[in-house]
Amino acid sequence: MGVDMTKRALIVDDSRTAFMVLAKILSNYNIEGIHAKSGDAALEYLARHSVDVIFMDQAMPGKDGFETIKEIKEDSRSKDIPIMMFTARSGEEYYREAKELGAEGVLPKELSAEEVEEALIKLNLWGAISGQASAEEVREDILQPTSDEKLRVWLESFLENEFSPQLSNKVRKATDDLRRDTIHYGKRMLDEIAKSDKQQQVLQEVKGQTDYLKQLFKTSFKQYRLISSIFIVLLMVLTSGIVWLLYKTSELTAEQQGLYQKIAQLTAESGEGERRLSDKIEKQSESVAKLLTEHVGNNVSTAASENEGIYSEQGMVGKLVGIESEGSRLTAKSAYGYLFTVTPQGRLAQSHLKRYYIEPGCNGATYANALAGLVLKLEDNTLAYTELQGYALVQRPVSWLDANQQCHEYSENEEVVLRQLLANDERITGVTDTVYYQLN
Repeated sequence: MGVDMTKRALIVDDSRTAFMVLAKILSNYNIEGIHAKSGDAALEYLARHSVDVIFMDQAMPGKDGFETIKEIKEDSRSKDIPIMMFTARSGEEYYREAKELGAEGVLPKELSAEEVEEALIKLNLWGAISGQASAEEVREDILQPTSDEKLRVWLESFLENEFSPQLSNKVRKATDDLRRDTIHYGKRMLDEIAKSDKQQQVLQEVKGQTDYLKQLFKTSFKQYRLISSIFIVLLMVLTSGIVWLLYKTSELTAEQQGLYQKIAQLTAESGEGERRLSDKIEKQSESVAKLLTEHVGNNVSTAASENEGIYSEQGMVGKLVGIESEGSRLTAKSAYGYLFTVTPQGRLAQSHLKRYYIEPGCNGATYANALAGLVLKLEDNTLAYTELQGYALVQRPVSWLDANQQCHEYSENEEVVLRQLLANDERITGVTDTVYYQLN
């Protein structure tokens, strides 16, 4: 991938690690990540610069994510910038509140390149990664966050969103109790001094209250120690969980390697089959050239060129590239590069390829074991084609449709190289169901 960044994303997060992980993934899509550590810093940056998208954390020092969104949407210079929440918070109520404030959605901090890509597609900031392959098939070309980076982001988010609020609430409650008791007993001592002239009694009261305050401070200190001990135990449990996750990750990686090797083998076998079909078409083309030479004798240049064309009422639509040995069918290539077969009557030949489905009951998209760039006439006399630059799936189908339009469960164990069948579009293929002929 190139290094020139064509778009900019403002990442508002007080965590440097979370910013670096998200910015690394965004660089795969030519998007430059810009860091703002707080809501105020983000508002100050937006006052002087423009960006294409904002990723907003929820819990930050000062303004939180929702307060910052409100101020961004109230500013005419930044109100139209799409905002995606980037937080460990979850739940339907949180999602609903975020959307009501103007956010487009929520991107979890346990992120991956696939989740970021889905968010960018939703925001109309990215199309397909490759014109010839899906995102999963080019996964090795994408910068993915490491396991350590993911764990650090997750741990920071957990402490920020789960543990820190609870600890802050306990400290605040203990402080409020201490302040309230101090004010209460201070007022009581002043009242006693005003009511009594006995110095000794006042001193005894002051001493008693002082002892009480000492005991109160000691109790509060014990509570803090207890909270710290709980925190240490939680860290130990989290560390054990992390070690276990790393072990399971290594096992999954080994399984993935075996799956990649199997896919590579099936792809190689598919490529070999396509090469054999290409050789057959080339031999058919040589047969056509030989027949044309026999028809026109020694007059080679102009006459041969005219006889190689395939025509319709609108004029020349393609070139003849193959002919069966019996001469019953011709194979032609349209002006847009798509292959199609013509019968002696000049109509498109009917195809008897099986139609496969990767969903039960012959539902969903239709696939066939066919070359790229073919126009086919199906049993119901409709035209379909396989994309010239499309990608193939190597997997075991779930169901298939026979010539009588009956659906069957796929019972074989072998995987098949499949390409999706799309409804024919003459503007794409240059082929339609009309009468074709050659000039003699």
